[in-house]
Amino acid sequence: MYFLKTLKKQIKTELEKTTGKKIKEKNFSYPPNSNLGDLSVNIAFEIAKEQKINPKQAAEEILNKLSKIKGIKEIKAINGFINFYFDYPYFSEKVLNEAIEKNYGSSKIGENKTIFIDFSSVNIAKPMHVGHLRSTVIGASLYNLLNYVGFNCYSENYLGDWGLQFGKLMYAYKLWGDETQLEKNPIKHLNELYVKFHELENDELKKEAEQWLTKLEKKDKEAVELWQKFRELSLKKFSKVYELLNVKFDSFNGESFYSKFNEEIIKEALNKNIAFKEKEKTIIVPLEKFGLTNARLMENGRTLYITRELAAAKYRKKKFNFYKTLYVVSSAQSLHFQQLKKILELLGYKWANDCEHIKFGLFSLPEGKISTRKGKIIRLQEVLDKAVEKAFEIINEKNPELENKQQTAEKIGVGAVKFADLSQNRIKDVVFDFEKMISFEGNTSPYLQYAYVRCNAILEKNKANEQKLKKSKPNFSELTNEEKQLIKKISEFSEIIEKSALQYEPHQLAQYLLELAHDFSSFYEKYKVIGNNERILIVKATSNILKIGLNLLGIKVIKKM
Repeated sequence: MYFLKTLKKQIKTELEKTTGKKIKEKNFSYPPNSNLGDLSVNIAFEIAKEQKINPKQAAEEILNKLSKIKGIKEIKAINGFINFYFDYPYFSEKVLNEAIEKNYGSSKIGENKTIFIDFSSVNIAKPMHVGHLRSTVIGASLYNLLNYVGFNCYSENYLGDWGLQFGKLMYAYKLWGDETQLEKNPIKHLNELYVKFHELENDELKKEAEQWLTKLEKKDKEAVELWQKFRELSLKKFSKVYELLNVKFDSFNGESFYSKFNEEIIKEALNKNIAFKEKEKTIIVPLEKFGLTNARLMENGRTLYITRELAAAKYRKKKFNFYKTLYVVSSAQSLHFQQLKKILELLGYKWANDCEHIKFGLFSLPEGKISTRKGKIIRLQEVLDKAVEKAFEIINEKNPELENKQQTAEKIGVGAVKFADLSQNRIKDVVFDFEKMISFEGNTSPYLQYAYVRCNAILEKNKANEQKLKKSKPNFSELTNEEKQLIKKISEFSEIIEKSALQYEPHQLAQYLLELAHDFSSFYEKYKVIGNNERILIVKATSNILKIGLNLLGIKVIKKM
């Protein structure tokens, strides 16, 4: 347990003993300025309401009963709040010594619990566009964060590699496909065929597509060979984007893998009387009485997406005995996941509520919604390439002698794109703005990467003083307001990690890192650091947090830029 948390626990214990009330995390807050203290607790208002007295009076009565707490210099009752002022010499030493540790902010909150994370979920034979960015980077950062607080995480890229779209693709390829083009640029060629099919689609084409899907489901040799070829070529292409994004998966099991369990799920739903046959080859789970649209497990003899999702959930629970399964999928799929959870509940699975939809807002273009069918997309690879290209231009302009310019440009450019997404509240819709996304000004990843570079440069320059400084113990008795603010911000890191992980909100960590970098900038620009024991320790702690925090967001740090 890190010192700030220990201190808050001591305050909580003392207040509960004094008031007889349960103190929760939401009762704590950080005052807007140091004159009002370092930590504030809101409990007097509740007591005042019960006792029908003024909150200020209630706060004063609580204050008079409180015992001294080690690490707290002073306690005041201000406007009905109980405000605590840190004993900074003691507080700073404890916090900074923790903050330079390699795994600062990590914990064992999730020990012996497995979280299965389903994210990215790209479609075979379709290009990765900016709409895939959110699921990919949010999912990967949650994987990192949850691992960091002790959970055993397992990630899966649940590929869209089954269903009617493949019947359409196979028939389109048989009609208009070119093997040379397929080998040269598989995603581009297959996407062109997919768009062409939908432009010309009629009853005859649709019927042929359905027949090709039936062939695939019945393991027809030609259909299976075409499907495997499309899948392998697509994955090879996707792997380059994932490598650039610094994202890895434990599994690429997709719809095709889980389709073999479809029959079992359908039989179970029928046997438990939660589904019925609407006609010979159509099976429905009625959900209208629950305020949801009815779900189809089979239509005209073909299983549907939700059938495979049900099979996947059951398989994952059996294999991993997960504490939670997280589906990092856009808010547009909310109805689907409500149906999924309700059907699992109707099947009698008590773990249905452990399947959580981690929804996020949609990316859209200034002119409207992204649509693969209409060819209306911005390819993710193009965005990343442009960001790297821009970073390379800036490096050439500002530091042409820099070693490994291409690798550095990749870290800066890709980091900028990822951070532009991760720094947003995931629930909000985002209109795709290329210039804003890869900006190197303001609250961006390059700003944080540069703060880390500056920390390292300071520590490098200070190496000549290290032996001398080791002989003297840091003295935190005369800290300035900027130093106190920065140390307090450093102390909050473990709390932010915990909140970001458990609330599934990476943007909290992203915003914290920006605040830390701003506080560091104010501190660095105002004070001489080289040769000062206390300030060097602050720099070491800031550097460590920036490195850990950016890595958890999947963004690489840079030694020089």
